Parts: sequence; C-alpha cells; structure tokens
Amino acid sequence: MSSSGATPNTAEIPLPAGVTLEQLQNVQAHLIRIAITTSAAFSVIVWDYFIQLQSELALYRAKDKNIWKAPVTWWFIILRYSGIIAALPALFFTATQDGFCQVPVSASSAGAVLTVASSGAIFWYRVRALWSGSKFVSGVAGFFYVAMVACWIAVSTQFRGDTGTHTPYLSNCQLHPVAPWAPMSYGSSVAFDTCVLVFTLAKFHGRLSASKSGVGRRVYNDNLLYFFLTTAANITVLSIQAQPNPKFDFIKPAAVPFSTLMTVTMGTRVFLNLRLFDQRQQQSQATQNAHSLVSDSVGQPIAFNSGMKEHGQYEETDVDRPSSEKAPVGMV
Repeated sequence: MSSSGATPNTAEIPLPAGVTLEQLQNVQAHLIRIAITTSAAFSVIVWDYFIQLQSELALYRAKDKNIWKAPVTWWFIILRYSGIIAALPALFFTATQDGFCQVPVSASSAGAVLTVASSGAIFWYRVRALWSGSKFVSGVAGFFYVAMVACWIAVSTQFRGDTGTHTPYLSNCQLHPVAPWAPMSYGSSVAFDTCVLVFTLAKFHGRLSASKSGVGRRVYNDNLLYFFLTTAANITVLSIQAQPNPKFDFIKPAAVPFSTLMTVTMGTRVFLNLRLFDQRQQQSQATQNAHSLVSDSVGQPIAFNSGMKEHGQYEETDVDRPSSEKAPVGMV
C-alpha cells in the first residue's frame, strides 16, 4: 500500500497593485533599515519634546494673555504635537504587525502635513517680523507657503497601505508605490525655505556687525542657523526622493523621518527666537519712551546712538545697567 506524499504548506501573499513578488521580497529585506531610521527619528523628536517642555509650560503660565491672541502661538502648539503624530504611526507600518495598515499611514500623512503647515507658518511670521510687516515680503513668502501646503496635501492623499499576511518580524504592511510626482512636496518645501532664507540674508547683509547688541547678534545668528539647517535637510531629502534610479527606492523611505525631525526641532526654535525678538523690541520701545520722558522733563532733546534708528530692534537697551541687572542672554 503506497502512501501519498505530504502536501507542503503554502500561503497566498496578496500583492499591492503594480508590485511584483520580487519587489515585495526586496522591501522586506530592506524594511529593517527603514524601521531603525523611523525609530531613531521618533526617539529624537520625543527627546526634543521634553527639552522644550519648559518653554511650552512658560506660555501657559505667562501673565500676558495676549500671546494667545497671536496665531503663531497656536501654530507652535500644533507643531509641538504634530511631529509626534507624524512619527508615532510610522512605527506601526514599519516595525510592527498591524491589522489596519491604512490607518497609521493616513495618520502619519496627516501629521506630516500639520508639521509642514505649522512650521511654515512660524517661519512666515518670523521673516515678516524681520521686515517689520513688509507687504511685499509677506506676500511673496505667503505665496510660497500656500503652494507648499497645497503640494503636501496633494501628495499625502496618495499614500496607501494594504494589510498583508503576518511575517516573522517587523511589519506586515505593504505600502503602495508613491506617485512619480510625489517629490514635489519636498520641492515646494525647498522653494519656501530658500525664499525665507534669502529674505533673512537680504535684511541684514553687511549691517548686523554695526549693532552693538550681543543679544541682537545672537538672535539673528540663531535664526539664520535654524533656517539654514531646515533648508539643507529638505534639499538633501529632495535630492534622494527625486532619484529615478530604482536602487534608491529603498533609501527614500528612510530619509523621510529625518526631514520631519528637522522641521519640528527647527520650527519650535524659530518660534522661541521670535518671542525673544519681540521681547527685545518691547525693551527697546520702553527704553525710548523712558528717554522721551526724561527729555520732556529737562526740556532738552535726547541724542540717540547714531545706529539706533536703523538697528533699533537689535540695539542694546541695557548697556547702562549694572551687570547684575542686565537681562539674561539666551533663548526664552
């Protein structure tokens, strides 16, 4: 009596549209790198969240409630949490088994849009403040900002993910190939960041050294550094995302979390820089008012420093105070 051979165990693996079995196997082989980079970026975002927590709590404890009437304050709060919304769901479709892959994909995409929108709004307010509310600067930067947000929304609607069979490790989510025009989201970010950076450089090119204020120079230099790092990060990611060579397909997802990381960390610092800038202007205005009162009382005009009018927002306003009474230098 002959015995029939044992039937081998087989499993059907559903493939996303347009994806071959070989491509799926390659994705699984490289998924470990994507999971590591996503986890690393998320860890840094959370670490930075706690680093800046005192600054956020200071807003809630501030006696001046007018700060909550400024839209930029609310954009700061949105930015504080949108980075986590963008990075945390990414862990589920890159490093864990998931039964509803489209949910974290959509949540991460929404978080990315909120991150870009809130950070961009803070950048816009910052460069607008540098130019004292110039309509031309506000209009040009605003145009690039609206175009950037529109591009990110359009691209975010294209992200799709299917739930595959359980795998021995990492994620069972199968991400669909993104549209060939998807890099335009990073291209729009580069255009906006470059616009802001150029306006910032144009405002004080060759003139900042004339200011005697160490605080003013630090405010400007920090602000310029944040703009530069954000622009450089988005240019790097864009150069990777725009590569047509298929060998870069597995690097592209690994580069995305670092763009989110730079956008969140630099955006929050630009807001704090903006607050310090506003405080310096208020101190300068208060000093000028005090000088005016003294002038009226003695009947003689006050001779201001020759650079005060041109660089008023960066002029040292407490140079005559004892060192123990001077305002601290640093971020708020």
